[in-house]
Amino acid sequence: MNLPNWITVSRIALVPAFLVLGYGRSLGSSLAALALFGVASASDSLDGYLARRQETVTRLGAFLDPLADKLLVGAALVVLVDARGFPLWAAVVIAAREVAVQVLRTRIVRRGGSLPASRIAKLKTATQITMVCWWLIPWESINAGHWALLAIALATTLWSGAEYFLQTPRFKEPAR
Repeated sequence: MNLPNWITVSRIALVPAFLVLGYGRSLGSSLAALALFGVASASDSLDGYLARRQETVTRLGAFLDPLADKLLVGAALVVLVDARGFPLWAAVVIAAREVAVQVLRTRIVRRGGSLPASRIAKLKTATQITMVCWWLIPWESINAGHWALLAIALATTLWSGAEYFLQTPRFKEPAR
């Protein structure tokens, strides 16, 4: 396994620590959860950059990288809904898109293909990360910034999901 893949696996390994900190009730826990989420999110850019620069892009990395993103954002959504007043319906929309695209990606990879992240999917990831960071900040109350970032994240989430399903050819089940 190469360095970029190790970075991706490390991002996955940070998810439980994020959950523990995210459920902490102190200001220190809240800020530590935000910092850990930020570091883990930044590692997403680092592993991709290194894989391309070192010409070590692998199918494993192409599969694990978006999975790591989904696990991290999914863990954050659980904390936000449970402890920060994030709307459950919005978390369900985001989670449903993530699961649907991961199922599509898995089916394509199993058949020898690949489903690289599109530009809008990369924008979706950036807007989701920004939105999650804003919601993780221990504000006194939910403000207009929360709702604006949520709207942008939902728009890019739905747009990128629709793009994958409308532009990806359907793969037939193998004959048995």
